[in-house]
Amino acid sequence: MQGTSGSSEKDCPEWMVTRTLASYLTSGGSKDAGRMAWLFCLEADTVTGGQQLKHLCGFDWARGEVDGGPEESFKDTPEDRGGISPDLFRKSYWTMTPDFRYWTRAGEKQLIIEAKGTEKPVGQRDLVQAKRYFSYFSETRRQGAVVYLAPDPKRWLAWLREDVAGNSSIPFGVVDLKVQIVPAVSSELVTPKICIRNYLAPSDTINWRSQWS
Repeated sequence: MQGTSGSSEKDCPEWMVTRTLASYLTSGGSKDAGRMAWLFCLEADTVTGGQQLKHLCGFDWARGEVDGGPEESFKDTPEDRGGISPDLFRKSYWTMTPDFRYWTRAGEKQLIIEAKGTEKPVGQRDLVQAKRYFSYFSETRRQGAVVYLAPDPKRWLAWLREDVAGNSSIPFGVVDLKVQIVPAVSSELVTPKICIRNYLAPSDTINWRSQWS
């Protein structure tokens, strides 16, 4: 998740959705099993049709077997380095931080999730970021998927297919932010706890939710 320079008034404040989704997926400071299962069952648009995230990335949520969460940066560990040298990893991927990242115990499979609030990609900023995700999978020889949460899945999917993925064999897809994410977390978007955490007044979140309904 990054800033929204170049966005329009119709764009969603993606940082708000990301933080609220992160809160939604936890209960009492730990991951909520039911909501984690919901996350992995979200359906993404792909070049071959709709697929649940668990099928796209090749693994499902299982406590004790899958780790990760919001803003989990890549660490200089054997699990994250995979098949590349420590020097190359530090130069190219160390501290790279997707909005959400989950991985199996040994790191052999990873799910990278990036939230975007704009109707379409924003120039080089989004392009460079996306290419790094695909490059990471290619160079480390890890399996998994790259998934975007975005308000216009068809436009973002076309961009991923035509401008980013190239000949990559890494599965990718786009989840409709307005249809699948916002309805699930909207009740939390207007609670005082979330509003205070995100430095917004309740009226701001209500106006934003109405704009997207």
